[in-house]
Amino acid sequence: MSEQELKLHVPASAAAQVESALKKAKCDTISLRAMYFDTPDRELAKAKIAIRLRLEGDNWVQTLKMPGANALTKLELNHNRPNAVLDLSLYAGTPAEAALLKLGKPLELRYETDITRLYRRQRTRKGTVEIAFDTGVIRAGELELPVSEVEFELVSGTAEAIFELGHKWLSQYKLLLDLRSKSHRGDALAQSAANIRDAGGAIASSQSRDSEVTRFWAPRKARAYEIDKLGSATQALISVTNECLEQITANAGALAEIDTLGVVQVGRPEHVHQLRIGMRRLTSNWKLFSGLAWLPDEDIRNELRVHLARFGATRDLDVMLATIVPVLTDAGMPAMQFGSHAEGATPHDIAKSPAFQQWLLRLLEWTVLTPTNDPIEAAAEDIDTTQDDQDLPDALDSNDAEQTTPEATQAAASAIQDVALSAPAPTDTASSSGLLEPLIIPLTPLPQGRPVLRRMLEQRLNKWNRQIVRHWKTEDKSDIESYHDLRKRIKRMRYALNVYEGLRPNCNLGPYVKKLAAAQEVFGKLNDMSTALTFFSAHTQTHPGAWFAVGWLTATLETLKHEADEALTHVPGKIRYD
Repeated sequence: MSEQELKLHVPASAAAQVESALKKAKCDTISLRAMYFDTPDRELAKAKIAIRLRLEGDNWVQTLKMPGANALTKLELNHNRPNAVLDLSLYAGTPAEAALLKLGKPLELRYETDITRLYRRQRTRKGTVEIAFDTGVIRAGELELPVSEVEFELVSGTAEAIFELGHKWLSQYKLLLDLRSKSHRGDALAQSAANIRDAGGAIASSQSRDSEVTRFWAPRKARAYEIDKLGSATQALISVTNECLEQITANAGALAEIDTLGVVQVGRPEHVHQLRIGMRRLTSNWKLFSGLAWLPDEDIRNELRVHLARFGATRDLDVMLATIVPVLTDAGMPAMQFGSHAEGATPHDIAKSPAFQQWLLRLLEWTVLTPTNDPIEAAAEDIDTTQDDQDLPDALDSNDAEQTTPEATQAAASAIQDVALSAPAPTDTASSSGLLEPLIIPLTPLPQGRPVLRRMLEQRLNKWNRQIVRHWKTEDKSDIESYHDLRKRIKRMRYALNVYEGLRPNCNLGPYVKKLAAAQEVFGKLNDMSTALTFFSAHTQTHPGAWFAVGWLTATLETLKHEADEALTHVPGKIRYD
């Protein structure tokens, strides 16, 4: 069977309210104790499969879960068991059989969960949803993680019912989106439990434990995209959006301290940096797929810029205080004290804010509810797929194309219909044979499938590359903003190339990416120094020592401009994909 489930973390401050909300109607309580199994090499976890034996009240249930059609959907196979015996023969002839037969080592107990569940069902306009509030722990060896989450599982109806309740509860109780399942968190905890023991099984030193704590809560970096080569452009965009969303929510979760119960603070500036990378990857992908696939609503895209700017303000200050101020101090700048996040909006505050969390939930909703067929783009019929360097038609690469919405596509469909209706009608006069001569409008298939998508992306990437190489022909090099604009173009190109690599994992983009990365590094330094110059220039009245920084940074910027110009000359004029 298939299940669709949305999970939101319940902060300690909201637990009593969530429990009270559930108890307003008749609800039930059940104890759930589960054992999860995997091989020592985590073969199931790597395949995104989880197998457990769970004692549900007085009954044992064996469950296997594996990925479904979207981020909320899981294929779930349940079997009642007479006792705590894991029986893999139950999966013969099921979709899980192939993965289980490939296991190189036997399964073993990896971690456990001990949960108390308070639950009831609720009807909405879109369906019936079971709401469950889970509290307890995930345990692996001597390590534990707290569990405090509310799950919305679709019983009947459409997935819109889940999101309708999810938005309401998130807003009312200040809940947090967490895309990690209990099995995902348990697997990570089991790895840590193994890592803090030496070869003889004894607990490692405190230094090793501290190192493992740092690794456990390390920032979640970008990962390679997994794109169905035979899918539509919209399916590809949904796939890359899910990866970006996982990167964003994982780092936001660390900043919001989801796992720590306030015992330790694990959110760091690097979490902010990786969160912002996830958001910038999104904006690049929307540009790359504009006109080719459905895009999220314009308000979702615009709101991303707002949150990106808020996190960016905190990130710029952290970078300056951590990297640029020490260099200025070594160069002779007088010591000065600057407060951080003067407006009180820390990265932790922003990550936990209902506005940001609602935006995350709306983006997740888009990935689940968006139709996977591509929008009607009549201009795509004119693309010559034999020319690598040919630009996309304006209709596919204009600002208007970014506004691809169901309404826009309906208008395009209406326009096509209007053309058909405006064609000359068959005349009533008979031909020489005595029969009417009908007018037949031919069917012109729209391009679809992976080969066309690949070529469209190549054409767009080629165009973006030419824009980078030719940038200085039209821009004023004395204006620092010109350098900032080019830095954004280079960064957008690198993120877009990651999408192409997801579509063609064996392509040879290494040499080009290496040169582009070198240019991006120089432009990044230029941006950091420019930001610092703006900061110190604003403090010269209150901190006279800031004048030293202004002079040093102004001179450094001129040097970096020349280095940026030189780095740009090494970017090739054409991308080679093979």
